[in-house]
Amino acid sequence: MRIILFCIVCLYAFSAKGAELDVYIAEYPPFQILDENNGHTGFSVELFKEIVKLTDLEVEYIAVPWVRALDLVAQEANSIVFTMARTPEREKLFTWVDTIHEVSEGVFSLKDREDIVINNLEDVYQYSIALPRGDVALKRLKLDEKPPRDTLLDKTYIVEQQEQCIKMLTLGRVDLNFNNNTGFFVAAKMLGYESSHFKQVFVTGQTEMGIAANKNTDANTIRKIRLALATLKSNGVFERLERTWFGEF
Repeated sequence: MRIILFCIVCLYAFSAKGAELDVYIAEYPPFQILDENNGHTGFSVELFKEIVKLTDLEVEYIAVPWVRALDLVAQEANSIVFTMARTPEREKLFTWVDTIHEVSEGVFSLKDREDIVINNLEDVYQYSIALPRGDVALKRLKLDEKPPRDTLLDKTYIVEQQEQCIKMLTLGRVDLNFNNNTGFFVAAKMLGYESSHFKQVFVTGQTEMGIAANKNTDANTIRKIRLALATLKSNGVFERLERTWFGEF
């Protein structure tokens, strides 16, 4: 009887545990897109679904705002987040699982704004700019310096999503957005704007985008994801998804 009871308790504990890997998703077209039914799609989501097919991982997708996703994955073992820009600061907080895309980061404006001239980072501080909360832009533009650059802070608007930044730009409420070439032009297209209405006026550098995990995530789980991703890059699935999501913007 005791043996039976022990088995029941163990079975209950196992079933209550849920997925062995929590996958946090924040909306960021074309990498992550959430529809009105809270469904998940986008390049990174579809890629990870293919990764799961090649492994025995039990995963749960959890949609939250970007800042919340970073906080949760920093705290919770066996959790991952995508799509993250790779920086030295973030590598101290997370385990970098793998790179899935590379982008050109920088500053964007409306194409007809010929009055905006930016030759270096200092020139950016002359203009107003919209930035998403928790974005790598704060580091790239040195807004996290102590003391902060007051001249730029006075002209900086922090919002929740990149799409809000683009809307503010098109309405003339700000002069600039900071984004990457993939994220900016795809998001603009999804909002109904032609890419020809915008231009990248300054490039800060090339950046790896990818999957990051909590520092205490099981090493075998990370190994499975890396091996599956390598398979997808060699069998043509990765290239097909790239064409689907990045082919035209």
